[in-house]
Amino acid sequence: MASPELLNRSLQAYARNELHEARLLCREQLAANPNDVEAHVLMGAIRARLGNVEGAIKVLYRALELNPNSVEALVSLSTISFNLRQFEAALAHAQAAAELQPKDPAVLQHFARQLEATGHQLEAASVLQRIAELQPDDVAVLERLAHCLRESRREIDALAVLRRIATLRPDDLAARLKLGQLEMAHGKFDEALSSGREAIRIAPQSATAHLLVALALAESERGDEAEPYLLRAAKLDSNEPMAQAALGFWFQERGRFNEAKARLERAISLNPNHGFAYYNLFRAKKAGGSDRHTLAKMRVKADDPALPIRDRSYLHYALGKAHEDLNEYGEAIRHYDAGNRLAYDLWLADRPWDREAYSAGFSRTIDVFSRDCFDELRPTSNSSELPLIIVGMIRSGTSLLEQILSSHPDIAGAGELPYWHQHEPETLDPNGRPREDLLPGIAEGYLQKLRSLAPEARRVTDKLPHNYAMLGLIHTVLPNCRIVHMTRNPADNCLSVYTTAYQRPPVFAHDRSNIVFAYREYQRIMSHWRQVLPPDRFIEIEYESLITDREPVVRRLLEFCGLPWDDACLQHESNTRAVRTPSLWQVRQPIYGTSIERWRRFEDWIPEFTALVGEER
Repeated sequence: MASPELLNRSLQAYARNELHEARLLCREQLAANPNDVEAHVLMGAIRARLGNVEGAIKVLYRALELNPNSVEALVSLSTISFNLRQFEAALAHAQAAAELQPKDPAVLQHFARQLEATGHQLEAASVLQRIAELQPDDVAVLERLAHCLRESRREIDALAVLRRIATLRPDDLAARLKLGQLEMAHGKFDEALSSGREAIRIAPQSATAHLLVALALAESERGDEAEPYLLRAAKLDSNEPMAQAALGFWFQERGRFNEAKARLERAISLNPNHGFAYYNLFRAKKAGGSDRHTLAKMRVKADDPALPIRDRSYLHYALGKAHEDLNEYGEAIRHYDAGNRLAYDLWLADRPWDREAYSAGFSRTIDVFSRDCFDELRPTSNSSELPLIIVGMIRSGTSLLEQILSSHPDIAGAGELPYWHQHEPETLDPNGRPREDLLPGIAEGYLQKLRSLAPEARRVTDKLPHNYAMLGLIHTVLPNCRIVHMTRNPADNCLSVYTTAYQRPPVFAHDRSNIVFAYREYQRIMSHWRQVLPPDRFIEIEYESLITDREPVVRRLLEFCGLPWDDACLQHESNTRAVRTPSLWQVRQPIYGTSIERWRRFEDWIPEFTALVGEER
């Protein structure tokens, strides 16, 4: 006779792993009550454990015939289907169970695990978010949620989750490091610095924590403060390849190339697949015949799909540079193409560039910032002549120009400051017009930043190239600051954009047609600035003239800046300031002309760029 006691005895035997006893008792229960849904579900579980998968599926489907809303039957069928690699059926059953019990954490956990295991990370994140709302302090769920969000390229959302974990577990080193590393990846250097220092508090002997602090300081233009942390990281763990590679990169920035080479080679010896180390090693040297053996090994690694995409991309860029040095341009462009494809997949594939919005933003800027606008807002402006703004398309020679100018004793180089990009959104109203009440504070904040970097300088350069998009705001706020526009042969410029590996690529990078579109938008807005900016505050310099006829160009620039001539400007390679751009090796060398007309060596393979030859710069 059917009874709850009989079913309970069967459940207890199942829990003790006495499966044959459990099966006999469950069979007795079903014989007495053939419509007992719970007994059918239990029999399904017993049969599955005994290896009778077909029988398990049969009895579970019978349970669903008796009760289509049996969550237990759906979960069991989902598990069995998954083990049979019938993933579509497994997900369908798990989803049905989750829809029936949308507030049951265990059922949602099962669905999330199935989604994660089948590569549906974004959908898994959605389910995990529902669990986190039900159990807001469950760190294990939050860690899985952060992982799925990162895998889905939803890194801003992942940041919020990681911050929640850090709040719940303030002494969790792994959580703090993950947070800081993601903050670094998104340019939140002050936050990353804070996370790194917290990580050092938690684990004073952590090499990774010291490395995080060092990188955050370096990105915040506080390189001198970064050095002891880098050295400490390398000392704490001399076998940590990233610490060695980062230290090598840091030495490169300061022109200490022999020390850099030793550190980068050490990183490669610790991790033979370290693409970042290979890339930096080859971009700071001219490859020769003696490198052939190394290049052959690098090619094998670059084509290995088992390696991380980032390492493979860097390896291809390094190979492209090496084969270009060897005058093997067809092989070089093949590797540059491969490096760009991988980098695009890594950084940009899941966030396609909106050309229409990009162009519309420039159109709005052109409409707003007219001469009348400048005159109207003049009373709110600051009269300082301290800033020296250097702009141009990326890879147009702005780093070289800053290195030459900052060799002058009265000019300090601040590098690429993100100030205007950070403050533009709050400074402009919804129509793109400057908010008058905010302009004095924005100007003073910028000047304080420059003074903190160079208290004694008469001029401080800021050479973030894309500031060309914000010259209207900059001139409105600081009408006496001087603006230098660096121009370069369009084909050479775009080729250089394409053949450069970036740690944080611009939105148009890694795709030839996007690069060309971005270049033409840059040309459009620069044409506008030529018409509306006063000539005593705006000057244009050709990269090629700076290379081939430096002294008269630099004399004209210094006169424009209101400064006397100084011979140090002809020996920029002796300038010891840090250079934090892809041009860090070139700007340490004497002036050379191999970058002029470089496009001709690749002419057969780059029709998109050669079509730009002869166009207005």
